[in-house]
Amino acid sequence: MIAKLVRLVAVATLALGISSAWAAGIVHEGKVLDTMNAGGYTYVQIKQADKTFWAAGPQVELTKGDVVVVQEQMWMNDFTSKTLNRTFDELLFVGRIDKK
Repeated sequence: MIAKLVRLVAVATLALGISSAWAAGIVHEGKVLDTMNAGGYTYVQIKQADKTFWAAGPQVELTKGDVVVVQEQMWMNDFTSKTLNRTFDELLFVGRIDKK
């Protein structure tokens, strides 16, 4: 029940583009290692210096090698995307993904 509520809040935050109150607002910039679109969202694997992570935001067209900028809104652990039939160990939800 709590997991469903957390997912609902994440989707609502993402859909409305509202920054969550607990977000640090940290900005990440990095190279796209992998990307896929599903269910109106873009999932993107970003390589930033010595860290690699997955982020999800409103659908945009990206290709491997693009440089993107995202701002932290909410991190989720063990997030399962039903449309991708995949579980992400850690996923950053963002209000937008900007290509640089």
